[in-house]
Amino acid sequence: MDFLVLTSQPTTAAAILTLLIFSYILLSVSRNLLTNYTIKKKRRAPEAGGAWPVTGHLHLLGGPEPPHRVLGAMADKCGPIFTIKMGINRALVVSNWEMAKECLTTHDKVFASRPKTLAMEIFGYNFSMFGFSPYGSYW
Repeated sequence: MDFLVLTSQPTTAAAILTLLIFSYILLSVSRNLLTNYTIKKKRRAPEAGGAWPVTGHLHLLGGPEPPHRVLGAMADKCGPIFTIKMGINRALVVSNWEMAKECLTTHDKVFASRPKTLAMEIFGYNFSMFGFSPYGSYW
């Protein structure tokens, strides 16, 4: 009965409603972030060490040693497939011929597509320009 008396006041009812909505939003956002983080964590190839925060691995590729030797040394440490940071973007490096054949023959449609960004959607008229369109029936 005391609960009905408390909810009859508009400020108390608004406070309880706000608390319930806030807790629901907090739980749903945390659940979505947790599931997205675990899914993304499982799908990524290992990243090579030695990346700087802004430039990534560009300082290693632009050094005195040729880039193919630097990437070969990274492949010896990280394995046949790994990622490097080219500035703020990630690039996949495949150094095994069997995996390269699988990427270019079996999964060629996945690697042929372009990333969908908001800028390309706006400038490319909803991805209708050939240079900005992802792989699909438009190609």
